[in-house]
Amino acid sequence: MTRALTGGLICTLLGLTLAASPAIADDQKPSVQFNILSVEGLVIGKTITIDQAFGEENGVSVAAPFSFVVPLSLEKAYEVFVEPAPKPGEAYIKINFATPDRQLIENIQFVGMSIPMGDPEQRLKVVAALLGDKGLAQALAGKSNPARDGVRAIRIGDYDAVEVIGHYEEEGLGKMYARIVGILNPDAADSVVAISNVVLSRVPLQTVDDFARTRSGSLLSNFKFETAE
Repeated sequence: MTRALTGGLICTLLGLTLAASPAIADDQKPSVQFNILSVEGLVIGKTITIDQAFGEENGVSVAAPFSFVVPLSLEKAYEVFVEPAPKPGEAYIKINFATPDRQLIENIQFVGMSIPMGDPEQRLKVVAALLGDKGLAQALAGKSNPARDGVRAIRIGDYDAVEVIGHYEEEGLGKMYARIVGILNPDAADSVVAISNVVLSRVPLQTVDDFARTRSGSLLSNFKFETAE
């Protein structure tokens, strides 16, 4: 993987809570439930918008409105559980992809991040230094055999971003990968971080580029910052 970037500007994460939480509790009652399917060359999905209205409804402050498309399954091969403003934590929303018997396949959640405006390359270095250090440490805190695999600059749709990959062991699930993607808002300091956890035994990953082809990766490929009303 690409070597880690380092950087210099001061930045502030807003509500950065990166605790990986792979389990789906039996008594959990998600407000939205639907199915997913990976369709080659086509994404059949549901658009979710995280904006001021979402924030008011769920008791969170949304500094940078955004949207994404959650891939759906017409064959009901998998289930998706959507948790707006999940607790504990300060995430805007969390998406769990699970087997029909509620065994985790992967998940993704979004939190706010603020990076001062400036030179695009320097902003990337700031995000890389922050997420590759503090961000990943928070995500892997308390996990067995945690390690960082790498940090690199990537593109998420039309946006500059930084990807941090780490792994750990989870009892009952085996090896897990954590993927943290900091997505820079080109028009404002307020940006977004996406945190994914993937069960390796259920999502084969041969190279770092395979993360883009996971369910959470497909979701991220449709990420878009929205114009505030």
